[in-house]
Amino acid sequence: MLQIFISCNIRIKGASTPLKAAITKALTYENPAYTAAKKRRRRIWGIDPKIELYLYDRGDLICPRGFEKELNDILVSHKQDPEKVIVRNTQAGREVDFGPWNDSFKVRDYQAPFVESLLRGSGVGIAPAGSGKTIMGMRTIFEHGRSTLWLTHTKDLMYQTAKKAELTLKGVGRIGFFGDGKHEWGDGKLIIATVQTLGANPHLVDALNEFIGMVIIDEAHHFPAVQFIETVGKFKADKLIGVTATPERKDGLHFYLYQGVGPELHRVDRSTLYTHGELIKPAVKFVFTDFDYETASLRNENNSVDAGGEDLDYTDLIRHLIEDEERLELVAKSILDNAANNHSIVITESVRYCYMLKEKIEQLAASRSCPTMAVVHGGISRYKWITKRPPEHLILEEKATKTGFKFKVEAYTEDEFKNWQVSSKERKDILEACSKKEVDILFATQLAREGLDMPHLTIGHMVMPKRGDKRGDASGSAVEQEIGRIMRPDPSNPIKQASWFDYVDYNVGVFKDQYYSRRRVYTRLGLKVPKKPRTEQQMIEDFLGSSAIFDLPI
Repeated sequence: MLQIFISCNIRIKGASTPLKAAITKALTYENPAYTAAKKRRRRIWGIDPKIELYLYDRGDLICPRGFEKELNDILVSHKQDPEKVIVRNTQAGREVDFGPWNDSFKVRDYQAPFVESLLRGSGVGIAPAGSGKTIMGMRTIFEHGRSTLWLTHTKDLMYQTAKKAELTLKGVGRIGFFGDGKHEWGDGKLIIATVQTLGANPHLVDALNEFIGMVIIDEAHHFPAVQFIETVGKFKADKLIGVTATPERKDGLHFYLYQGVGPELHRVDRSTLYTHGELIKPAVKFVFTDFDYETASLRNENNSVDAGGEDLDYTDLIRHLIEDEERLELVAKSILDNAANNHSIVITESVRYCYMLKEKIEQLAASRSCPTMAVVHGGISRYKWITKRPPEHLILEEKATKTGFKFKVEAYTEDEFKNWQVSSKERKDILEACSKKEVDILFATQLAREGLDMPHLTIGHMVMPKRGDKRGDASGSAVEQEIGRIMRPDPSNPIKQASWFDYVDYNVGVFKDQYYSRRRVYTRLGLKVPKKPRTEQQMIEDFLGSSAIFDLPI
């Protein structure tokens, strides 16, 4: 007899062979890593061609929670009544009073359908950066009226969410915290936790399962990370909600999100936000550098640039880019020249480049007033492990792995590690100072991509190469998240105008290719994109087709 039990997962007992076949087929996906490696004719040994989101346990078929809606459709197609075979063992949650709602935060016309959809069932809500996802999440908590866990992946987002909760939910009481070294239950109405802390303390998950009725996963596009899957997969809450601006992932693993949490419930269209003045359209400005590193590009028989290749060492390429003094000065001068009467954010993957740019700007500003600057990042380690063998004098330790060897090398010098470290308190203080407009230029690593709520920012600089959208998809989430930092309207500046500076290393094949992929992101966001520079071939053709050729000396 067919029986289906839904709790933290879906357990299916007594399924017929045809039903099992239909379920396992629906939960089997092409492995994007395998497909990409095969397409590029790279080594595919050890890469599974398929990803299966199910498993067998003592004859039972185990499926992820988010598969419930699709499972219902499959059951109906096999002439099974879902209501008769499904038993729900989820936690409805403790009834609590979050009110009254702070009427200063009115639910806007485009936000109401988003909240209503989240209240109807489990799944994913999608809305652009700046649309008020946190406010919509808080309104959902308010309307649902059950003890809720808000799950995030950074300490900064944990505290930022708590501030919004205290502002909107006047009866929230003492908020509980699990993260940043804190284990505080508060009044048990709303608990905000980092996935890292809950993953390391499974007993907390067991205790939360006794009364939490709704789990909201902030920045839910991170869900495919193993820690998210394993942690969220232990909750029995009746409602499982994910909110994100960018569900698509460049690694192609977004199906983990939808099968783990639930289907897309509602999507806020970006054009609606532009129409309502909820988002600012920044001016995109490309700054072309002269950086060139020949081994970064492979030239084919037609002498055209092929972006990358098997022999491309991207880490080494980035190192040369960071060390390029001419590029450093160009970027620093651009940041300084556009800093006056503005508040700027400079986003880069490299902590080292943050400090190099800051130091260069201080040198350039020696003869004039230097803007106030600060650097924030998620912390650095003195050493790192790499898999590609470095020069012998750099190897500090060597270890064998299943696939070869890994090597311990110095990531930062002793002085760099000491002077560039930013503690949790220092980072919190810097972000607080930025919110108070006490910092003119903020240098930040990828932590600035998500949830950084500083509507007064008017200038953004993306100073490192980055891939955007592939053709036909919206996988350039990193670019979208970063430019979103300056797209928020500023209540204190109703006529806010913003500019986004994208630094292009056009002479390097792989970076040129990334530049074109970023253009696709800007176009998708509805931004006006400056014309592409003319190629060498076009300039030659123009020259040969003009009268200028006759002006050459004989």
